[in-house]
Amino acid sequence: MSIRIRKVNDKTVALCGFETDPKSGDIYLDDGQHYALAAKFARDWQNQIIDWQYPDIWEDMDTQKIRDA
Repeated sequence: MSIRIRKVNDKTVALCGFETDPKSGDIYLDDGQHYALAAKFARDWQNQIIDWQYPDIWEDMDTQKIRDA
């Protein structure tokens, strides 16, 4: 899945590239770049329990979605 990195309310958020339209200042990551980051994350955190919560960032992310993937 492609990703857009965007500032929303002074927070950096990651958005689905399909569910959002491009805006000035976005950093666009294609499927391959997103996959590489996900693989790095999985390797760095393998065998560890992850239960992080980011409700304030998730709220800002939700304000940007304009369509379903």
